[in-house]
Amino acid sequence: MRIASWNINSIRAHMNRLLGFLERHNPDIVCLQETKISDRDFPIMQLGAAGYYSIPYGQPGYNGVAILIRGITKQRGLVSFSDSAMRKSDYTKKEYEITEISRGFAEDPAENERRVLSACIGGIRLVNAYVINGEDKKSNKFELKKEWIYRLGRWLQSFTDHPPILIVGDFNIAPGNPDVWDPIKTKDRIHCTTEERTWLKEFQGERLLDLFRAVKPESKEYTWWPYTKGGFENNEGLRIDLALGDRSLISSIKNIWVDKEEREPNQELGIPSDHAPLIIDFNLA
Repeated sequence: MRIASWNINSIRAHMNRLLGFLERHNPDIVCLQETKISDRDFPIMQLGAAGYYSIPYGQPGYNGVAILIRGITKQRGLVSFSDSAMRKSDYTKKEYEITEISRGFAEDPAENERRVLSACIGGIRLVNAYVINGEDKKSNKFELKKEWIYRLGRWLQSFTDHPPILIVGDFNIAPGNPDVWDPIKTKDRIHCTTEERTWLKEFQGERLLDLFRAVKPESKEYTWWPYTKGGFENNEGLRIDLALGDRSLISSIKNIWVDKEEREPNQELGIPSDHAPLIIDFNLA
């Protein structure tokens, strides 16, 4: 199973890049963040023509997450925390079953912002998350980020060890100094503060490992670079797009890497997302 996670920074703006990415990597599942589009306007037909079934959870202009699944054959409904009426459904894929789809999570302190989409897929409880940015330490959104992460963690703790949890997405936190281009210049800046790193460690607890760091303990790869001149060219990046998973998943990982090519400027494709995709290959029994 190949799972990709990508903050696409507007699916409308980067649709051609997404289609090229799907053709080039042929992932089984793609988790998108910052789709910035309503469910009604999501490009379901276009992605369907590329062989992917879409489960969107978005809103116009900002936020938004989606899960794309290759080769869906049957649909039976949906579970949504955000809707007043709970609707249940399963999806069946050629190779594996998809169940327990959830939009949002219980006790979300920012319930009007569409940031979390999850499902049990092929023996994994997959959670796609776009964590609150926080802006800066003096902002009310900084405290909201703390509370949001805490409550998401509490929700995840309600699940049993089976199936194992895999949570991917834009966490807006660089876990440690090896995950930033310059620890001195970025010290105490948003995404790199001691507070945010503490929240992330508490969120992980004893259960969730940073899978990239577990597989590549010495690697300095980033997933985000600013649009400012020279930011990407000088590799002034942060690793803020993460995959956190149960320890039982480690032995199943064949490879995990960042597709930096998707962040490269391209005249034909236009301005890229400021994030690059994180890709994980699993060998699941």
